Amino acid sequence: MKPLLRQFRDDYLDMLLRFLWREWTALGVAGQERVALRHVIDPEALLLFTCSLGRYDQRLFDEVLDWLARNGRFLNVQRMRNMLRQEGFHGGDVVSAVADWMSQRDSSVKWRTLAGAKMQADKPRALFSLPDGCPLPQPADNDPTFLKHGLVRGAVTLRGYSQVFPADSAPCRLLGMRALFGVNARCDILTYLAIHGASHPREIARELYYSQKAVHDAMTDMACSSVVHSSRGTRERTFRIASNALPFLTGPRETARWVNWPILLTAAETVWEMTETLLARNLDPLVEASQIVLTLQSVLDRLTRARWAPAIPTPQTYRGIEQLQAFQTVFETTAA
Repeated sequence: MKPLLRQFRDDYLDMLLRFLWREWTALGVAGQERVALRHVIDPEALLLFTCSLGRYDQRLFDEVLDWLARNGRFLNVQRMRNMLRQEGFHGGDVVSAVADWMSQRDSSVKWRTLAGAKMQADKPRALFSLPDGCPLPQPADNDPTFLKHGLVRGAVTLRGYSQVFPADSAPCRLLGMRALFGVNARCDILTYLAIHGASHPREIARELYYSQKAVHDAMTDMACSSVVHSSRGTRERTFRIASNALPFLTGPRETARWVNWPILLTAAETVWEMTETLLARNLDPLVEASQIVLTLQSVLDRLTRARWAPAIPTPQTYRGIEQLQAFQTVFETTAA
């Protein structure tokens, strides 16, 4: 099974890197992957995922830093911290280094709260890897900020090619609303309501990664306006955007669909880490297959319960490679 697993690993990494290029290019990064997206981009989840899988493409990683230098003020760092805590993204040390790097270019304190302790690691490791998994050769001029977080890379050189995100683009709806209303929970709640028409605090808190109390209090205040209406249901209060306000909030174009990206992207990380671990071990093929099935079962079960996820194909047999291919199909369909 090793040759099949190796082939899946290479194809899967290529697919994830192409996904990252598409998403960031849609946000204004200088790139060639210009594809019309049908979903709303979550910039916080995208950055966290880039700090993990983006390490296999240094050019992508540095173009993202270039974009952050221009657009980082529109990211909600507190929301990013909530995602890290709740979903367990794997690139935490890289996130801290990026936040530290950003704190030197942004006068606000928000990035410093994410940077954490800046300690010299006993054995620094290479930040970037080649597509085959081998560490990128270490440069002579190490970047001091990343080195403080135990990550070896060359000095960051920004090309300055990134643009401000296209605010009239439906995939950039969240960032566009923040540019208008500010980077805060209330703005994100308003965006979510505009996309879905109506919802309740428990669902919005779960999808946006804010506390339910904070969402409830904000929506209660918003209901005092003429833009948000509320109604009492049998179990909980539902809030919706007034019909006369929807054209202004959604724009003239078709509204892009919502995806809970932290759930999908941490699932993608889980599949990647499992694949790398299995390739590094010399397991019996049956044991290897059973480990894949057990890991993928929990991943696919969580996606099955998500209303935004597409129908998940059921493999004809329970061979592990078919489970992996099923997840890759789900990811590609959702990320279209």
